[in-house]
Amino acid sequence: MLINKETKFHSVALYLIMVLLLGLFLPLVTGMIITLEQERIRLEKKLSEFHRGTIKTLAIDTQDAMLSFSPEEVRNIASSLLKDERIVSIEVFSKLFDVYLLRVSKETPDHQFDSASLREEIVKDGEILGYVQVKIDKGWVIPRIKTYLNHIIILFSSMFLSTLLLVIPVIYYKILKPLTRLTKQAEILSKGELGIACEWQGKDELAMLGNTLDDMRSKLNANFNLMKEMAVTDELTGLPNRHGFYADIEKIMHLSKRYKRPLSIAIFDLDHFKIVNDTFGHGVGDDVLKEFARLIRSRIRKADLFARIGGEEFVMVMPETSIEAAKLFLNEVREAISANPFAHGETVTASIGVTEYSGNEQLDQLLEAADIALYKAKNNGRNQVVVELTA
Repeated sequence: MLINKETKFHSVALYLIMVLLLGLFLPLVTGMIITLEQERIRLEKKLSEFHRGTIKTLAIDTQDAMLSFSPEEVRNIASSLLKDERIVSIEVFSKLFDVYLLRVSKETPDHQFDSASLREEIVKDGEILGYVQVKIDKGWVIPRIKTYLNHIIILFSSMFLSTLLLVIPVIYYKILKPLTRLTKQAEILSKGELGIACEWQGKDELAMLGNTLDDMRSKLNANFNLMKEMAVTDELTGLPNRHGFYADIEKIMHLSKRYKRPLSIAIFDLDHFKIVNDTFGHGVGDDVLKEFARLIRSRIRKADLFARIGGEEFVMVMPETSIEAAKLFLNEVREAISANPFAHGETVTASIGVTEYSGNEQLDQLLEAADIALYKAKNNGRNQVVVELTA
């Protein structure tokens, strides 16, 4: 009788253990599958967003290069992008000149990618200048899913064994709290808040997964910042480019208008720069542009904005500067330019048009006035500063 009861008890205990195991195992497996699917969707979404963002950035950055037929500038823009392992190939085609400015690919006959391609036409003033095309490696997601799968398997196995062996308080502190933190960390990442770091201590599976997520966040943040920097910075001179200029000028004009402070805007153009390129080559021309940018940057204030908005065209914004003071300063700069030794050993001069913001003009009006003044300076013999007011 005792044997029968003991046998029955063992059977019930075994049944309960099996139910407990199944009750733990099935939700864990289901959760693992759902989590992996969500991770796959998230990675594919991130890859798609990166793809769209990259082609947008490339289209914006190569617009000026298409107008001026500058393959070297296109290569400089694309070189940083090609370092990203997700990018397979980049094509930049100029319809104006009916030629590829850039056509590079990581594919070889022995190494092909499962790639996806996006193309965007570059249009300015209603005219199609050409197109950019970027292929990305869809297989980039697979090794990350496999890595994530390994971490998930370790994570859920640990949870399963810990639930059987540890008491609820230990489970709470060792499993539930870290999972809550991982969830919050994932939520922060899903919102795109890439600047918020999450440090993990220890070497357990949860900490490994947390550090993996944070490492992923760090890399995404670095790539995002790089793309953002590339979008607003001229790679050759390190100055703000046209987009960087427009990003800052509105705030400067707003402060000038609000506090009724003087503000002057000047446009620089290097005289006969095409002759420098034609005579000495584009490499020397680039050196001249870099030295010119360094020279000006060394003479302006931190509050001033100096940007490259075209091939040899630059714009300077001078807060707290009246038109009289601006003209005096610009003449000093102009003389310093003509006296500076440049890489090709020849004299370089600049024509400068300057105007003043009264608080009523739109930015386009100010740039048009400065451009008119620049045009007058060119027609009057170059190497001079000309003032043109809007009213």
